Amino acid sequence: MRTGLWPKPFKYFDQVRVFLVTVCAVISLVVVTIASFLSFRNNELLTRRLRDQAHNYAELILQMKAWNASYGGVYVRKRSEADVNPFLKELGKEPEIRDIRGRVFVLRNHAVMVKELSQRFAASKGSRFRPVSLNPIDPDNAPDPFEREALLQINGGAPEVYRLERNAGAPPRFRYIHPLRADASCLDCHPTNVGGLIGAISVTIPAVTAVRETDKNNTFIMVSAIAIVGLLIGITYLLTWRLVVGLDKVQRRLKKQASTDELTGLANRRTVMQRLEEESQRSQRLGEPLCITIFDLDHFKQINDTHGHPFGDFVLKRIAETMKEALRSYDILGRIGGEEFILVSPETGIDEAARQADRVRRRVSEQAINDGTREVRLTVSAGVTAVADDDETIGSILRRADAALYQAKQEGRNRVVSR
Repeated sequence: MRTGLWPKPFKYFDQVRVFLVTVCAVISLVVVTIASFLSFRNNELLTRRLRDQAHNYAELILQMKAWNASYGGVYVRKRSEADVNPFLKELGKEPEIRDIRGRVFVLRNHAVMVKELSQRFAASKGSRFRPVSLNPIDPDNAPDPFEREALLQINGGAPEVYRLERNAGAPPRFRYIHPLRADASCLDCHPTNVGGLIGAISVTIPAVTAVRETDKNNTFIMVSAIAIVGLLIGITYLLTWRLVVGLDKVQRRLKKQASTDELTGLANRRTVMQRLEEESQRSQRLGEPLCITIFDLDHFKQINDTHGHPFGDFVLKRIAETMKEALRSYDILGRIGGEEFILVSPETGIDEAARQADRVRRRVSEQAINDGTREVRLTVSAGVTAVADDDETIGSILRRADAALYQAKQEGRNRVVSR
């Protein structure tokens, strides 16, 4: 009983199964590799997109810083939220002034401006930016662990540092560090040369939406990959299986045609001789009896001459069916000539084989063969012999059976002769 997804309907099943498994594995590997590349590329594009956004923020901040510094700072009207920068007096700058109308204005240098703009961005868009330094003048500009590590890398020559943080329990965010180099306006506060590294601009961008979209795309890619793998494997399995089964059927049909007499459906001469050789060796090896019988239809030529070859072929088919019905399931019956048949009877002694041949003879002689317009009766002669220990080839066995058949013909036909 065949069970499971892999029925075994043909001889080369194992080889085909290995082939199919290999093809399916290759298809899966290729599709998964492509899907993985697309997913990796998707993540890479996300990082590049966030990096470009952060870089633009940093460039904008640097341009605003340069604009502010070019004016030596900008005075704005003092309001409750406009606190005085306590470090300005230490640098020798006047943090507050009054106009002739008594209004108070406070100085906003580039550091304070960047800080206040960052607060506005954080409140509206969630993005934050600030200057950081390993040696900050303002304690608020001290770096956190990531910024410290990035500053060390920048000190070592890195052009920029960034990463996407996806920590458990916290919303994802993108961190970007851009080098901050001194210009002429920085020399008052920082003891360095123009172009010297004084810190960095740290940009933090919320990445919840971008990461969610990317994760959806990655999920879609993987689901699509699984669907494609299933579809391709299904198509490959179906087409290959149908092709192989079809080829196996053709192979079986060709093999049957090569071993079967086309007219009668019995074993042909080559096949029956091969079986006789096998049974002869088996008989001698096991010491079991083996007999062969050669049948020849009496006066069959008259059938062809009188009624034509098509009717003669019809008669041969009916005779073959009649003979087969009179035999045992393990007897081997074949056609070896025009109207000549051979019977190989395993495990059968000469007397039993003779009775078997006579049973066939009677069945044939009793049958009236009618195609609807014509009716004929035929008789058959038979020569029976047993395989002997001194038979070295099947040729000697066939010669004895042929001699017995010839004797049956000479004695008047429609009889069985044993030798």
